[in-house]
Amino acid sequence: MAERRRLCFAVERHLAIGAALLALWVTGVPAAAQPVRPGTPVATFPDLSRALRACWQPPDDSAGSIITFRFGLDVAGQLKGKPLVTYSRLTGDGVAQRRFVAAALAALANCTPVPLDPGFAPIAASRVLTLTFSAPEARRQVPI
Repeated sequence: MAERRRLCFAVERHLAIGAALLALWVTGVPAAAQPVRPGTPVATFPDLSRALRACWQPPDDSAGSIITFRFGLDVAGQLKGKPLVTYSRLTGDGVAQRRFVAAALAALANCTPVPLDPGFAPIAASRVLTLTFSAPEARRQVPI
């Protein structure tokens, strides 16, 4: 039974990667940028990532900042405990950095609980998840 479950997970993972690559090839937009309809039960890890990023709005003064969280969800889609920061590159002064971290934490808090598909909920709840939030780099204007 455990071997079959591992095989199913491996197949699901390969299908999810293939779907993301197909979405990028067809639309020219990364799959993570395509919205998930609110209230739609999440049934894959790429959909879970999109659902959690739906609440993300980086502060204006945070260009180039990045933060990665490690966390877990329960079968109801709620956060299990506090997210752990595993990586960060914060730009700007201390106020801008705190504002960026607060916005990322607020995005996780505001997008949970995530409505999980009943078949996917125990799979998601058994995994350690990571999610990276980033603010786009400031565009440089080059004189012509």
